[in-house]
Amino acid sequence: MKQTGVVRKIDELGRIVLPKEIRRTLGIRDGENLEIFVDEKGVYLQKFSKLWDLKDMCDKLCQIVKNNLNLNIIIANREKIISSSITDALNIKIDNFICELMENREEYKSTESENFLLNSLKGYFIMKPIIVNADCLGMIILFKENTFLNWEEMVAGFLKDLFIHKIEI
Repeated sequence: MKQTGVVRKIDELGRIVLPKEIRRTLGIRDGENLEIFVDEKGVYLQKFSKLWDLKDMCDKLCQIVKNNLNLNIIIANREKIISSSITDALNIKIDNFICELMENREEYKSTESENFLLNSLKGYFIMKPIIVNADCLGMIILFKENTFLNWEEMVAGFLKDLFIHKIEI
């Protein structure tokens, strides 16, 4: 664990302020949830992602989509790719374009072949945000080397809705 040299007092309500530099370094935005862990040595904070709780389901879903529909699928939370049918894509930090799509709760469908994931993939993409209780938790991304047909966009919408209902249950 890395020491920061920052010392903060706890106020009468038990609150502390995380310095802006630390929030910026860790990518913690206003309004985001933090998970609290405790052991005999101290209290630890970590960014919380509901999608991490569904990691096994995400992995199985990626496998099913790849095997049955012959589509590559990527599932990202708000900071990195957590599951993918493309093994090289795991744990890659998402780029600003996808962050903006999530922030604005926008869908995206490429109309021409594009580079993606640190320029390691080139093809067509359908991206749909996973929105639950007005919070954008992540993004479903389908990838194909050649152009998409309408049914593939319906599959992306179906997968997005599957996550929404699984998380709300």
